[in-house]
This record gives sequence, structure tokens and C-alpha cells, in this order.
Amino acid sequence: MPQDVHLDIPFPTKTNPHVETAQARNEEWLISTGLLSSRRNLDRYRTWRIAWLAAGFLPHEREEDLTFGLAVQSFFFFFDDLFDGSLGEDPVATYEICHQMAALTRHGSGGSGITPSFPLARMWCTLWRRAQAGMSPAWRGRAIRHWEEYFLTYVSEAVNRKSNTSLRMDAYLKLRRDGIGSQVVLDISERCGHYEAPPEIHQSMCMLEARDITAEVVTLTNDLHSLEKDLANGEPNNAVQLLRQEHGCSQEEAIGRLQEMVSLRTARFQQLVAEADRLCDTFGFSLEQRVNTHRFLDANRACMRGNYDWSRTSDRYSRVGVLHVTRSPRIEDVIAQTAE
Repeated sequence: MPQDVHLDIPFPTKTNPHVETAQARNEEWLISTGLLSSRRNLDRYRTWRIAWLAAGFLPHEREEDLTFGLAVQSFFFFFDDLFDGSLGEDPVATYEICHQMAALTRHGSGGSGITPSFPLARMWCTLWRRAQAGMSPAWRGRAIRHWEEYFLTYVSEAVNRKSNTSLRMDAYLKLRRDGIGSQVVLDISERCGHYEAPPEIHQSMCMLEARDITAEVVTLTNDLHSLEKDLANGEPNNAVQLLRQEHGCSQEEAIGRLQEMVSLRTARFQQLVAEADRLCDTFGFSLEQRVNTHRFLDANRACMRGNYDWSRTSDRYSRVGVLHVTRSPRIEDVIAQTAE
């Protein structure tokens, strides 16, 4: 199983101690919103162990903030599963959904005349309003851009599936840097931690590269561990498969190349930490600004390591998950209803 393959992600494993309480609150919320409508689907959701993913991303946050971060994680998985099956091969229908989500990101619902048309969109609007509370205009600007890029990536992916386009690895990673969701996860980490790294740091090439590395490591990890699930879903654009095609090699050799790609990226991330320290000196940052810079670097480490630890143990990618996918690509058909 690809879940057993080691990757060089040399950051400590950390888990929030409030994980089980957050899980219980998360399940109650999903049931109350109608996004989990049966015991069978609740049981399937539990096999994913998403609470432990959020607990790895947010290892030090309070119970309330972990519960909110977990709610955002739940959205990602439900939204991603919308496009498993025929919808993900229909660029027009995908555009209608994702363009609406991008518009809601920038303009919100209500007074702007934009009304979310399906249950999952309404759920997201509530989360988005909560996410922005207390955050700076600079943070909101970054988060808006990252959410928009995340949503619209699904359109590009639908076009690729419809046209049977097989991407080269460099183009694929460029697409997935926006579509894997880690850019938003990092923004949410600041929100849940009630801090912000200085704007100068966020706009530096050093931090932009660090964020891209995080997104690529998460992508490569996800593609390795979800390989069997993607094959069951008929998803051609998986990093292991693309490496096989690009280099004319076996699956085992492609996995070895993927391992090397991860190792090179985590080593480069370590170099960027020293560059961030140099920038703090250059800008003459206060102690608080330096602390917040390193908290954000820690959020990147937690994102890479937390995703790795979780995806090695989640049944979303095990034979259990593959069996669920062959029965139904989505956990809940109700969430795919884009109009009432």
C-alpha cells in the first residue's frame, strides 16, 4: 500500500489534545446542518479521521479554535468530493459552481445580490464570515485570493479531464499549489492562532517560496497515499502516474522519484527559515513580529507533517476507502444538489 511508503518530512509530530472533543462537536454540527444524513455516512466519515488532520495542523490551539479549523477541513473534503464522478468531467457545470463560490468569497452573500444556491455553499458562507472576524485587511486580501484560486482550480481540472489532457509534472504542481487547499489552511492557521505574520514577510519571496513548498509537499504526499483511491475513481492526474508517463518508468521507480522530490523540498524549506531570520533583522522587527513570523513557519511545518501523519493512517486512502469509492464516489449525494 502506498500509505506505507516513507517520506522525508523531518518535522516533529504534534497533536492537539482537544482532538476528541472537537471531533464530537464537529459530528454534531454536520448532522445538524444535514451534511451527514445517515448512520452509514457518519460511519464512513469517521473512517477519514479528519479531526486528527486538523489536530496536526493546529496542535496548540484552544478547543474552540480547533473545532472551527476542523469545520473548515470538513468543508474541503465535502467540496472536493463534489467533483468525483460526472460533475468533475463537466467544465460548464463545474464553472457555474466554482464561479459562484469565487464571487461569494469576494462579495459575500446578501446585500451584494449573490445568494448561495446549494447547502454546501451556505455552510461555507457561515464559515467565511467567522474566519474574517478580527483579522486585518491584509489577511482578508490574502485569504480572498487563496480561496478564489482554490475554487477556480476545479474548473481547470474539469477541463483537463474532459479533454483527456495529461499534464507534465511542472504544470501539474503549479495547478495543485492552488488547488490542494494548503494556502487556505495556512491562512486559517493564523486565524485559529489569533496572530498574523507581518505583511512584509508574507510578501517576501522567501515566504512565498516556503508556502509553495508546503503546498507541493502536501500534494505529493496526498497523491502517493491516495494513489489507489484515484485509480478507483478513474483520476489520471496523480503525481505517481504522471511521473511514470513522463519518465517511462515503473510505479516503484516513480515513487522513488516522488520521495526524492519531497526530500529536496523539505531541505530547501529549512534553508528558507534562515532567510526569514535575516529578513526579520533587515526590517528591524519587534520581538512580537519575529515570534509571529516563526509561528507562521511552524504552521507550514505542521501542515506538511500533519498531513503526512494523517494520510498514513486515514481510511480515506486505505482499502476501506477504495471500497467506499467503488460503491459511491461521494459520501452524501445531497451535497451535490446545487439548487433546491
